[in-house]
Amino acid sequence: MNDLNITKLIITTLLLMLSTACANSKQPQQQIAEVSGTKNSVSNQQTVQAFNVVSRRILKSDGHDNGKTAYELITEFGGKRSIESPDLYSGNHTGQEHIYEAYDEMIGDHFVFVIHRDKDRDRDKLHITDRQRNEIKAHPNATADLKGFENETMTYQWLFKANSEMELSKRFTHFFQLKAKGGNDQQPIITLSGAERSGEDGIEVRYHGGSTDRRLLARTPWEHVAGEWLNIYVRATFAESASIRIIGIRVRDGKEVFNIDESGLDLWRGTDKSHFVRPKWGIYRSLMDKDNLRAEEEVAYFANFVVSKVIPNKQP
Repeated sequence: MNDLNITKLIITTLLLMLSTACANSKQPQQQIAEVSGTKNSVSNQQTVQAFNVVSRRILKSDGHDNGKTAYELITEFGGKRSIESPDLYSGNHTGQEHIYEAYDEMIGDHFVFVIHRDKDRDRDKLHITDRQRNEIKAHPNATADLKGFENETMTYQWLFKANSEMELSKRFTHFFQLKAKGGNDQQPIITLSGAERSGEDGIEVRYHGGSTDRRLLARTPWEHVAGEWLNIYVRATFAESASIRIIGIRVRDGKEVFNIDESGLDLWRGTDKSHFVRPKWGIYRSLMDKDNLRAEEEVAYFANFVVSKVIPNKQP
C-alpha cells in the first residue's frame, strides 16, 4: 500500500467511525489500528499496531443553533468546570462566548475557540497578566474513562485547525496538553504548541520529563499547517518509562506533518492511585512576547474528540 492510500485510509476510517458513533458511547473490545504515512513501506508495516478499546468517550458538535450549546456538550463530556473560557469568570471578558459551534464543507459541524490578546485573562486569576487561556479539559469530577491512571494506555483523536492569520510568540501557544493531576504536576507532560524560533513560526510537539529533560519531539513550519485541518492521533502509556505515538495528517491532501514514535519517556507524575493524567484542548498562550501577537481575534477550530482506554491486541 503506498503512502497516499495509507494516509487516506486513516482519515477515512476515523471520520467514518466518528460519523457513526454515538456521543459518549462505550465500545468494549473494539479493535483500532494506528498507521502512518511514512515513505518507507517496510516502516509502514512495522508501525501498524492493533489495540482493543476498553472504553471510549466522544465529544462532537451537534451543529450551530441545533440541539445543545457548545458549553452544554463540553460539560457533559468533561464534567462540571471542565471549561476555562474567559466569559465564564466575573471580571474577565464576559459578554462574548469564547467557544461556539459552526460548520464547514470539509469537516462539517465543529467547535470554534476564540481568544483576544488585549481583553482575555487566565480564568479568574485577573492579577495574572502574563498569560491567557480558553481551554477545555477533563475535570477531576469527570468520569474515569477520561483519566489516564498509572500504567494505563490512552488514545486521543481529534481534528484541529488554526486560523491562517494567527501569529505566534517566542514563548508558547498551546493547543493540546497532557497534564498530570497530582504529584509533580506543575508542567504539562506533552504539548502541541505553536512558537517562533529563529524568526520562523512553527507547530511543535514538546516533552517535559519532570526534571531537566525538556525537548522537542517534532517541529513543522507554520505555513504547512496554518489554515489547514489536521487529523491528530496520540497514544500514551502513563508510566515512568513509557512510549508515546503521535501522528498528524493534513486532511486536505493526506500529507503527514509529524510522526513521533518514542519510548523510554517519563510520562507519569503521580504518587498515589488517585492521581491521573488528563487531556486539555484550546488556546493557552503566553503574553510575555505580546508584540509578536496580533491584536485581532485569533481562532482555533476543533472537532470530533475521541478519548479511549486501550490494551494491546495479543497476536496469535
